[in-house]
Amino acid sequence: MKTVFDKMQVNYAEYSYFKKLPKAEKMQFLFELYEGALIRESQGIDLGRVFEMIKDSLAESAHYDERPKQLPAGADYVEVMIDDENIMVESNSIRSIRQIVYRFFESGYILRRDKEMEKMFKRDKITRYLRIFRIIDQISVICIN
Repeated sequence: MKTVFDKMQVNYAEYSYFKKLPKAEKMQFLFELYEGALIRESQGIDLGRVFEMIKDSLAESAHYDERPKQLPAGADYVEVMIDDENIMVESNSIRSIRQIVYRFFESGYILRRDKEMEKMFKRDKITRYLRIFRIIDQISVICIN
């Protein structure tokens, strides 16, 4: 029989946050995870229903804002999307992409470019450059020396 602890899931971002907490706050964080797992177990949350509600509310909304497929001439555009495993940077300037990636390096991210995944997004891009990086790890500080 599975316990509540077996049903608890912690993603990489939460784990990295947890490692940096002081001991007292680590216990508080663990208790909050435990309480959340108990609530999910007792209520049986149906995420499909939640997504259907979001979809319905977007359909009712007349001003749903979607990205334009064409950018105005001379417009500067940079979009950064981050999840637990990847960072996607889309821009019409390679210099902007480099600056953003260097900031991630300075923040302690260890990245590797994922060219295979870039091929999947090539047809949907609206700018000149698209770069996708896989997050290998995150450390506290990278020494410039």
